[in-house]
Amino acid sequence: MNDFASLSKSLIREKWRLMNWIVGIDILALIVLFIMQLISSGSNTTLDFFFQTFVVSVTIVNFVSFIMLSRKNEHVFTSNNYRLIPVTDTTLYISNLFTTFVAFVYLQILEAIIAAILYAIGNFGNIGSGDFSGSTSGMGLLFGAVVFMILVTLVTWSGITLIHFLISWIKGFLPFKSQKFVTFILYLIVIWAASVVFDVATGYVYRLIYTTGYMGAQTLSQFSNAIWITSGIMFIWLVIFSFINIYLMKRWVETIR
Repeated sequence: MNDFASLSKSLIREKWRLMNWIVGIDILALIVLFIMQLISSGSNTTLDFFFQTFVVSVTIVNFVSFIMLSRKNEHVFTSNNYRLIPVTDTTLYISNLFTTFVAFVYLQILEAIIAAILYAIGNFGNIGSGDFSGSTSGMGLLFGAVVFMILVTLVTWSGITLIHFLISWIKGFLPFKSQKFVTFILYLIVIWAASVVFDVATGYVYRLIYTTGYMGAQTLSQFSNAIWITSGIMFIWLVIFSFINIYLMKRWVETIR
């Protein structure tokens, strides 16, 4: 396991298994809720309830899976099993972040398939009745929004990693680093400081862009441009976070499991 592809294959296998478990539990919970509703309401229960409950559960599943993947992401960086693999820290970092994102996309695909099946079974209307022939600007806006959401997700995960790494780095200089209360206070301070820096820096860039006239989103095309500019800012933050994370991982972050 000495290259990016082999490492990613090993990492994605564990994360796919985690996503399958989450989806399986969600489906089981939906079946139980449907049976309970069927018992309480009898023949008045329809498949509408099944579909509507699934739509609500998607939000919960996405939140839980995001947290679980974040936890899994952090465990890889501090695991002997992966840190001792003969690959560079940069390769490990990129592969871990990449496979975490792929696993999250895999979950979205599973949810979309389940929703489509429930939608078809419930006969909720004619899906093909809409007009999807969007303009070039509309397609650019849609694609830009997808890219933006991808970058926000990656920035969030890299930001969580950065906070954990900074805590590990700071605790290395403290004589009472093992105390949980100290760790809790450190988390509050680091999260607050990181939020202030992120907000001030991003706000300054936005104000600079707005004053030059690029963020005056009054038309669909201008709004699309604003989305792409925002995506560019997120990409810069992703590069900055990743650079700091890789440096800290090389210099200060040790395995703990």
